[in-house]
Amino acid sequence: MKSLLTVALLVASANSFAWGLESHYGKTSMVNGRHACTLTNKTGKDLDIKRVEFVLDRRTGENTEVIVTKTVNEVIFAGETMTVVSDAGHELSAYVCKFLARR
Repeated sequence: MKSLLTVALLVASANSFAWGLESHYGKTSMVNGRHACTLTNKTGKDLDIKRVEFVLDRRTGENTEVIVTKTVNEVIFAGETMTVVSDAGHELSAYVCKFLARR
């Protein structure tokens, strides 16, 4: 019973944290053999970026989708560009990246 309550509280906590973030999709590229995500802030307001998520694919094997998260905690001012480089290398293929900003 305690473990069920603990799991329920963890899920509620994670969901409430995710609800406070909005997604801004960036452009993927390679920088020094690592996947990078670049975003130009065209929203007209400052974005308080908390983390960047890279959705990657393994080239072989089961469970090929991999999500790599990089914590940032920086502000992108209106009109500025930010590039974040992940720790994932060329053995994975990036197809989506998104910046998660506080609302």
